Amino acid sequence: MSVEEKPGPDPAAPDGFDTFYRSEYAGIVRTLRKGGVSPEEAEDAVQEAMRQMLAKWPSDYVRPAAWVRKAAWSAFYSKVSRDRRRQELETVNALRDARARVPEAEADPDEKERVLLRIAGLPPRQREVLALYYDGFSIGEITAQLGCKPDTARSNLRHAKEALRKALEQELGPEHRPDAI
Repeated sequence: MSVEEKPGPDPAAPDGFDTFYRSEYAGIVRTLRKGGVSPEEAEDAVQEAMRQMLAKWPSDYVRPAAWVRKAAWSAFYSKVSRDRRRQELETVNALRDARARVPEAEADPDEKERVLLRIAGLPPRQREVLALYYDGFSIGEITAQLGCKPDTARSNLRHAKEALRKALEQELGPEHRPDAI
């Protein structure tokens, strides 16, 4: 359904909500789109926010459209966070699978040396977070051990992984993109 198309009236909707929905939906979707959100993600986020508002309708909010706009952004950020965590878990699982398939004796010693040299070139905090992460520590355990905030640990981990990917990709060429990092 495009931004301009709006669903038909919902006979089960409380008085006034249908009018509110029709008047605000497209504008809030456009606001998220201007913020760089894809059309599908913007529509999903606004629909989730409208669903939440419907549960509270009639609301005591002086500006219900502002509340829905804020709730839509929150729904979008929550989805991004879930997707990022899912991607991290897939990366870790792929790395574990790769380790299980390659016996230690058969691993390329030159490749190990290249990776270790690249890791040594990372900033100290990124090296610490990366080492703990690949030793099986959770973000919570890493933050407790290093005395930093979870967002800081996640950011250091993300930057370290990206730096390793770029460095190894430059060294080996794009056809050998290291997906297991």
